[in-house]
Amino acid sequence: MRPRRSAVLAAFAAALLASNADAAQAPTYVVPPESLPRALGPQPVPFDHKVHAQQRIGCLDCHPGAETRERAGIPDRDRCMLCHRSIATDRPGVRQLARLPAGSKIRWARAYRVPDFVFFSHASHSAASLACATCHGPVETRAELSQEVSTSMTACMNCHAEREASNECYLCHDLGQ
Repeated sequence: MRPRRSAVLAAFAAALLASNADAAQAPTYVVPPESLPRALGPQPVPFDHKVHAQQRIGCLDCHPGAETRERAGIPDRDRCMLCHRSIATDRPGVRQLARLPAGSKIRWARAYRVPDFVFFSHASHSAASLACATCHGPVETRAELSQEVSTSMTACMNCHAEREASNECYLCHDLGQ
């Protein structure tokens, strides 16, 4: 374990223990400004979540791993073309998709990302019956996405405290053990 990371984890553990001294009230941590939601850049292919949701296309139709895997996954060209072989074929974005070779990955601008030293499991959050909107915001109402919910450690710890879920360090971090 790198010395800097050890010092950060030690300081965090001390702060966590101090904040848990009053067990009657769930701790609330302050979200640092740099981890507040941010806007995305342009997507490589135009995509409107709102239009797809209005057609009753659910999150799992495009992100099938969200309930069962660590990562939800993002759709590639072939997943999009399952529907768009025959739907909205005249739209420029669909024509753009159709011109891509089969099996092409689309380099979507990601709205949510956690640091490499953090483990986040979509499967465990799904098993806890959390709706996608809990962590991703009301995506189904958005034509364009932005990060609406912070993925900072502070925000995650607040969410766990509100739901009386464990905030043990090892659940999200490899502590070198």
